Amino acid sequence: MKESYSIYDLLEQIQKRPAMYVGSFELERIILYLAGYRHAMMEQGVRDESTPDFSGFHEFVRDKFQFPGSSMGWPNLILAKTMGLNPQDVTWENYNQGVTPELHKEAVLEFFRLIDEYRCTEVNDPTETETRI
Repeated sequence: MKESYSIYDLLEQIQKRPAMYVGSFELERIILYLAGYRHAMMEQGVRDESTPDFSGFHEFVRDKFQFPGSSMGWPNLILAKTMGLNPQDVTWENYNQGVTPELHKEAVLEFFRLIDEYRCTEVNDPTETETRI
């Protein structure tokens, strides 16, 4: 049995064949899949040794797109930005009604670009001693 894993290894697999893992190109499906995977690993006592810690990804996206203090979750932030909404005045209630499959796919592609960028940021240097929760 594995003792540790990296969420980024799983994300690389999802990126290659998203429909196989999550069914359709939607960020909500990806986050739900990741939550289930992480839960199963935790239940089995398998540690996530991802570097940088994936838990900082939301703050990275929020800061990159300049969403003021948003707690809407990274899938919503990425989708809103992909839709061309202004981060300073998004009205979150029903913001995503009428989103086309093409926009969802574009948001998923943006998510994977952001993951690559997040993993390379100096702020998330693996030699950093502070752990984000």
